[in-house]
Amino acid sequence: MALSLAGCADVAKSSSTVESARPATPATTANPSPGPGDPTRPSEQVARIASELTELQNAVAKLIATSRAQDDQLTYLRRRVEELESPNRGRLPAAPSGFAPAAPTAPPAPGSPPPLLGSATTTPAADLYRTGVEQLQSKATDAAILTFYDLIATYPESPLRESAQYLVADVFYKQKDWRGALAEFEALVAAVPRGERVPDALLKIGLSHRDLGDTARAKRTWERVVREHPASAAARQARALLRN
Repeated sequence: MALSLAGCADVAKSSSTVESARPATPATTANPSPGPGDPTRPSEQVARIASELTELQNAVAKLIATSRAQDDQLTYLRRRVEELESPNRGRLPAAPSGFAPAAPTAPPAPGSPPPLLGSATTTPAADLYRTGVEQLQSKATDAAILTFYDLIATYPESPLRESAQYLVADVFYKQKDWRGALAEFEALVAAVPRGERVPDALLKIGLSHRDLGDTARAKRTWERVVREHPASAAARQARALLRN
């Protein structure tokens, strides 16, 4: 029995020696936990998703604003077409008014289309003008035109009305919309006949006639610039155009 116990002890020692000789295998090597500097932490992912969502919301808001501005411009254009296509219903001929409101010379006849509606804005004229100029500078042309139309309709007696309508007409001229430019320049001259921008407006009226192929009317308009505003820069340009 003593020999048996001694043999068992030797076997136990051998087993413990073998176990201690084996290298320890860490239990977490297969799935290491993310460290504090890991870029894929959940909090950073949430922040990135929130930032992308904010950018998408801003883009959608800009698209909605652009769509509304285009809808407003389309409404203006439809009213303008109705005004131009409506027959003369007992009214005296009026100077082209562009989109600016004109005082009626006689009460509208029954069944005639309603007159152009004035703007309901309460924004001061100076703020409207500043906003329109900033929109032009940022290439938001349609929005700028609508802003200037608000100024023209709401503050027809404002000193800024002349410059606002000139800028609208000039936008049409640069877009090669000669007829639209002609209507707006003529509306400016009719509304503010002694305004500072009148010589330039008359010069552009002549250019619009020329671009529409009516050189005779263009020449007469430039002659008017030279006759009525001889000392202006527009008159110098008109003289050069008449010589050519």
